[in-house]
Amino acid sequence: MPPRETGRPSSDPPPPNGTMNAASPPSDDFPDVAPPAPPAPDPAAVGWYVRLARHHLGRGPYLDVGGRDGALLAGLAALGPAAGLAATEADATALRAGAPGCPVHTDASTLPGPVAALTAVGVLDHLPDDALDADVGPGGWFRALEPGGRALVVAADADGRARELLGARWPTPPVPRGHARIRELIVAAGLEIVREGSDGLCRGPYGRVPAGLDPRTAPAATQRSIGRLTLAPGSGESAVLIVRRPA
Repeated sequence: MPPRETGRPSSDPPPPNGTMNAASPPSDDFPDVAPPAPPAPDPAAVGWYVRLARHHLGRGPYLDVGGRDGALLAGLAALGPAAGLAATEADATALRAGAPGCPVHTDASTLPGPVAALTAVGVLDHLPDDALDADVGPGGWFRALEPGGRALVVAADADGRARELLGARWPTPPVPRGHARIRELIVAAGLEIVREGSDGLCRGPYGRVPAGLDPRTAPAATQRSIGRLTLAPGSGESAVLIVRRPA
């Protein structure tokens, strides 16, 4: 099942994948022992996000929201004008170090104006429900985008195939949510879903076979190599969505 693309918010439920639920998974579903920390995006993932931004979001100006190391912001700056919006001064400092020359804000009111393109990678992994209207949350994305502006949203999928395969070894984020819940929060903020899919099984190992030899990782590698979003929701590690503010 390929990713779904529409020009308006869809009232249909997201495609079934066997485990996707509308609500966030209950906390009892996660192990009592501390899971592995969610890894930072690797260079291949960052490169794919930049290519998705170029293909789906246009030429900018770009705003990278909630970034932590500046790698994505630096990649976006190679495409066009780019700035960062950080939740804390510490995050802003890290963004500036990783993307020298890019302006980084900690208050959306200091942005020079709305932007045409926005990225929010891993933001919903850390943002509780009571902070969704903050500058770095979906409510803030809506306010930061110009009418018709688009955003790339990536968040760990607690109902995805990777968690199913890894069980207690899945690197649970601070605020785990499934694809359907992530989608629900985006729509509730007033944004339209344009396209939705998954990054696929892109980390591993997912069993006894090393990740580089596991045929289950091949679709994700192919998707990255072509720089597009081709895999179905729920089929990997993270939910990946292209959304927009209505014109």
